[in-house]
Amino acid sequence: MRKYLSVIVFLCVIFGFTIGSAVVPSKKFSEMEKRNLQQKPKVSVSSVVKGSYQKKYEKYLSDQFFLRDKWVNIYAQLEKNTGKKEINNVYIGRDDYLIEKYSERDFDDELQKMNVKNLALFLDACSEELGKSNVTCMFVPSKIDVLRNKLSVLEEDYDGSKIVERVWSKVKNKDRVVNLADVLKKRSNEYIYYRSDHHWTTLGAYYAYQEYEKLNGRTAPALKEYKQKVVFDDFLGTTYSKSHVPVKKDEVTTFSRGDEKVSINGNNGEFTSNSFYFEDVAKKSSDRYQLFFSKNTGKIEVTTSAKNNKVLLVLKDSYANCFIPFLSNEYSKIIMIDCRYTKMKMKQIFRQYPEITNVLVMYNIEKFRKDTHISSLQMSLEELKAARTKTNDKDKKDKDSEEDIFSGLVSLD
Repeated sequence: MRKYLSVIVFLCVIFGFTIGSAVVPSKKFSEMEKRNLQQKPKVSVSSVVKGSYQKKYEKYLSDQFFLRDKWVNIYAQLEKNTGKKEINNVYIGRDDYLIEKYSERDFDDELQKMNVKNLALFLDACSEELGKSNVTCMFVPSKIDVLRNKLSVLEEDYDGSKIVERVWSKVKNKDRVVNLADVLKKRSNEYIYYRSDHHWTTLGAYYAYQEYEKLNGRTAPALKEYKQKVVFDDFLGTTYSKSHVPVKKDEVTTFSRGDEKVSINGNNGEFTSNSFYFEDVAKKSSDRYQLFFSKNTGKIEVTTSAKNNKVLLVLKDSYANCFIPFLSNEYSKIIMIDCRYTKMKMKQIFRQYPEITNVLVMYNIEKFRKDTHISSLQMSLEELKAARTKTNDKDKKDKDSEEDIFSGLVSLD
């Protein structure tokens, strides 16, 4: 009987998982992996002949496998225990840091050239129209460029900062284009990036704010002047979702001096708030970074209590979301634009907001290198001047309102 025991156990496991996979309803989205899961494909003669049905069905079985999340975690733990230093393009670093791997092969050089050209033309036009000291561009490096002290292996000597040098070579006002790599490298032993996510922490954003204030001839409040509140202590982000390597969960923290009074208007009234922080939204999502301004959104207007008539236009990706709250006392209004989620062109934005006095472009380096929406920055000085002087043209206003279409979708970035 004993010699059949292992066979019986094996068959029970196989049939058990087969039955479990068949009985348990299919999941549409994996919170752990942050992606949509393959649903059961519909069979047709053409899909079978072409082979697409078989591929989709194989993917469906893989995605809907019974207790899949558990098995994925077990596999990742085994890989880590056997000394593997990289899983699914994520480096397993020291102190529980999961660091996204990049290679020059990941980037399209023609796209980068166009992005650099369009950004430089935009910055030059804004500098000429608004004044050099009122236009700033800040590039946020990824963990791989800053936290080399957390890496035990690096397969390629990658340097994302080279793209900043290309911008410097094209833009006239080089002093206002800032690579934050040097600033953050000095703080690499501090909690400036999440262990399990690609974003920087609020502390990392604070050090960038210090640099921004210094560049503008001001002094940022000391760190001790802020009340730091840990809102979440269970955050597992994108690099965890890619690798599934078990690490210490991250804390998501807000910084406040107690005098921030704001009104938030997202996508022309799609959502409103009297706070920078959307705790209820983030609670319902595994992406705790949504604490900052909720989901990625095409346009957000922030009205503050500052009485200085200074209006800041911020062209950004998600890295700016935890940075913006530090500016609440500096500008009476902040207009945040994420080009990935709006069809508005710069001419339309300046026509709608002729009161803009300052511009900040803030992008993560790797996101900038891959972004296919930077072309929306295309604008000559003449077009900028014309946009700011045509605010009374009703036909153009009507056209703007028709084209002001947003795609404010949840993004993993």
